[in-house]
Amino acid sequence: MIVEEGLVKVLAPNVNERGPGSAGGVFYNREMVFNRDTSIFILYNLNLRDALDALAATGVRGIRIAKEIGMEVTLNDVNPEAVKVMRKNADMNKVDVKIENTNANALMAQRRFGYVDIDPFGTPVPFIDMALLSGRVLGITATDTATLGGRNRRIERRYLSKVKAPVELVHEIGVRVLLGYIARMAGRSDLGIEPLLSVWRGHFYRVYVKVIRGVRWARRSLERVGICEFGGPLWKGELHDFEFLKNAKIPDWLPTRNLLEKYLKIWSDERGFLFYHIPSISRELHVSTPSPKRVIEELVSMGYYAAPTQFSHQGIRSDAPPNIVKEIINGEGHK
Repeated sequence: MIVEEGLVKVLAPNVNERGPGSAGGVFYNREMVFNRDTSIFILYNLNLRDALDALAATGVRGIRIAKEIGMEVTLNDVNPEAVKVMRKNADMNKVDVKIENTNANALMAQRRFGYVDIDPFGTPVPFIDMALLSGRVLGITATDTATLGGRNRRIERRYLSKVKAPVELVHEIGVRVLLGYIARMAGRSDLGIEPLLSVWRGHFYRVYVKVIRGVRWARRSLERVGICEFGGPLWKGELHDFEFLKNAKIPDWLPTRNLLEKYLKIWSDERGFLFYHIPSISRELHVSTPSPKRVIEELVSMGYYAAPTQFSHQGIRSDAPPNIVKEIINGEGHK
């Protein structure tokens, strides 16, 4: 069938409506439109010449990058059937893209790109080393969220980390384990990373990082990787580049523009390490749960930083100490 997304139309032999899809076949995943829109958003606000869609499947992401951003794009997939679909889709959209049918790591070992996109089925681990050497900016998806959050023991051998996160914090912990792993792998090659944007949405994590060459940058990145009370190693630095987000514009044509606008407001003020989960604290205090909005307003009125978080509708980020947050939740308020 033919599906429309952004400014392109693509042939989709298999349309997956929910979740990450299957490891086999050439899938178009409708649930990943927001994921792909974040790529267009990031690249719309950067000045990069070329891009690699390393695991392209139907080629929809790379074709969108070519058509909507105007970058030179290479589409790659090891599956010959995917290559046939990509060629048809490139022709349908009248875009001039390079198409490769090879192992993604082999291609990344041979060529350098301004932007490299890694969007695998499951873990991105097998592709991270070569992506770091190939791209100036990386977009990396992980759909093995249970592993990254420490909910199974694969985290130890796959991400070289060991965490036991409470349920309410599991998604932020998962994103930070992913970033921490990328930073450690970068450090081995005297590379540093700077997160531009870190996203959790449903069944996937998505991070965008700048790759910076040099021992000084490698050290600086590794200084932000550490252990917390729930384990690690994981990334303890900021999740986003706030200067970048402050000046970033959202293209009008994005299918999920309205949703992206809501997220951008949160991302732009999502500072610090971890957050307070209001229901958990309320249960501890044996009181009814106040609205996060009220707690934020109280904290701001007291001179503290306080803001929502993408990782929980019932969570707040703040530099206020725990006793102050507990006082507000306990109903004592601003005295």
